[in-house]
Amino acid sequence: MQDLGRADDDQVLLAWLQAVIESPDFQAYIVGDPPDPSRLAAVLKAARSPDLRDASQNELRRDVIASVYGFGEGRGSFAGIGNDLAWRRFRLTVEEVGDMLYARHEGAWQLLSPATRKVAEGATNVGHAFTGDATNMVVLSLAAGLCHSEKKVPEVIALRRPDDGRLVILEGHARATAIALEAHRFPRGVEVFVGEGPSVGGWAYL
Repeated sequence: MQDLGRADDDQVLLAWLQAVIESPDFQAYIVGDPPDPSRLAAVLKAARSPDLRDASQNELRRDVIASVYGFGEGRGSFAGIGNDLAWRRFRLTVEEVGDMLYARHEGAWQLLSPATRKVAEGATNVGHAFTGDATNMVVLSLAAGLCHSEKKVPEVIALRRPDDGRLVILEGHARATAIALEAHRFPRGVEVFVGEGPSVGGWAYL
């Protein structure tokens, strides 16, 4: 694990938005009801043509991830987490990605990795342990896409568990699993954002 230095909320929120922006369901939520195509256009630009020096883009990304996932509000994906996270960027080997833990959600990830919660176990099982939803297809589709694209893969976002330092995925479960499946595509490893803070111990999915 190579420490690449400090990161900030804006960088993390950009990675999160880039990871989810191509989802039709996510875009449908953003466009709203009644539809507001101009808002969707602005969010698409903030993801696809980002400028981290643009305060309005940073604020838009923050607003979107807060409204959908609870960033900074202690709810949703951030249930139990306060506004005390400090971020760093790391480069992990694919073996270290496989050693990351899925968040303690009920459902697909628990079914794919029932023994260890490790991404490596999930990658081993995703081809034959049916989760009852679209997770298998999503992961395998992402893995296939990694074979045929040179696009940069958005950083996986994780939290460091305070008791033992293990990395637990906050965002990027499917992406991390696809990376583990296509390990040969990443001889130099992958970049990951890691958050730490006093409130991490109270995260609902630790």
